[in-house]
Amino acid sequence: MFFKNYDVYENKLSEQLSDDNPYKKKLIEMETPSEKHPIYTILVWSLLIYCWMFFIAMFYKQINQSYLYNLKLVISSANIIFVTLAICLCYKKNYLIGTNSIYRRNSYIIFVLSVIFSVLIETADSGNITRTELVETFFFFYVINSKSYIALAIVAFIALGIASSYYTCPYELYRGFYSVNKIYNVCSSEKKLLDKWFLICAIGFFIYLPLIYMAFTPAKDDFNSKIKLLSVAGLFAIIPFNTTIYIGRKYYKCFAKAYKQERRYTDD
Repeated sequence: MFFKNYDVYENKLSEQLSDDNPYKKKLIEMETPSEKHPIYTILVWSLLIYCWMFFIAMFYKQINQSYLYNLKLVISSANIIFVTLAICLCYKKNYLIGTNSIYRRNSYIIFVLSVIFSVLIETADSGNITRTELVETFFFFYVINSKSYIALAIVAFIALGIASSYYTCPYELYRGFYSVNKIYNVCSSEKKLLDKWFLICAIGFFIYLPLIYMAFTPAKDDFNSKIKLLSVAGLFAIIPFNTTIYIGRKYYKCFAKAYKQERRYTDD
């Protein structure tokens, strides 16, 4: 949705409620833009710093090893630079809404490059790994092995996914769904549109860990091979996608509770 070009229509649900409704204040807060997002800031910069520490440790330990290790280091070097630049482009900018043409263009470029790096990273992968070794690989201060560059890429793309998931208030994400539905008549109401996409959001949430596992393990058939090649890019793309749907639906659910409460007062 955040790649789509559409007109924006206002639909502040708090205006449909009476002043004495206990949920109205909360809805107004969700409609009010805020520049303070400490959890977002901490997650983005702490993960990016961890990635650079990871990369330096991996580079130092693997630089004099085989040609394959050097190839992985080249891919990792290009990838960490790409992710760092992309995070600088996305940081505290409303890429999710999709109304800014420059942001949309940047989103296309970042997504395409993430797919290319995902394919390069997974093409260079070989060998099996146990689940214990998989977990250990994410801790560079504990172990550096032939799969470390995949762990580094995953952490880097998670950081990028969080960076590109910035929003100033939940209402803006809901308004995007409302505007798209108003223009294209996808469903009979924005509630049905949100519920429809929430199912895909839930699927994305539950396949996250399997995708990480597939990124580390050899593919068993052609179908798994294609998923493996795109697994790292998928880990990045799922985060802003799920954020958009979850937060937009959260805003509408708050209104649904408020409306139900108001109906109850009216019936009484």
